[in-house]
Amino acid sequence: MSASWLVPVGPASMQALAIPEAEVYYDEHFLPDDEATGIFDALLVKCSWERRKSVFKYPVPRDEAYYGDPGTHYTYSRRQYQPLRWIPELLSLRRRVEEATPASAYANLNLRKLGYNAVLCNLYRDGNDSVALHADAEPEMGPVIASLSLGAERLFRIKRHDGSVVFAEHLAHGSLFIMAGKTQLNFKHEAPKEPGITRPRINLTFRHIEHR
Repeated sequence: MSASWLVPVGPASMQALAIPEAEVYYDEHFLPDDEATGIFDALLVKCSWERRKSVFKYPVPRDEAYYGDPGTHYTYSRRQYQPLRWIPELLSLRRRVEEATPASAYANLNLRKLGYNAVLCNLYRDGNDSVALHADAEPEMGPVIASLSLGAERLFRIKRHDGSVVFAEHLAHGSLFIMAGKTQLNFKHEAPKEPGITRPRINLTFRHIEHR
């Protein structure tokens, strides 16, 4: 990643990305490679992966598993998500991701640090799996979302609503990417298909679900 993107901030190697009208943080080396690989292998076996159907009854192009505290259900694209009970690996990661999330991600919104109470696990089995351009702007979701990448490096793009690209990088194995502030309002993001990729990727998106 180009150094021009990065501004040091917060704990350890967390960096703020210089994207106007967004608040985005990135730690390329959040987990050491060996540990990230061990966690990837464990989650590949232990998560309750499911390939859901879209509104139009087509399979969603990735497997999903949703874990969280009681009461953290939500609806996305007319699909209902009811949380499974946390497994130890995800609970441990939740604590570490909370510790790594810069306090400024909440302070800039005049919020106390809320932490995360749910995680959506996504399994991209190869480059034919993907997630379409979208924003995580459902009313139940908090303004801070932390995304942990494991396995194959996949392209992650952030676009303005006019389609212009403001960020496009392959996120590293074991990296942590955090979107805060008005990022979900001003931008959309995607992980497009990359047919040349044959290895799987797991992405964990930690969020704070709150029903008002």
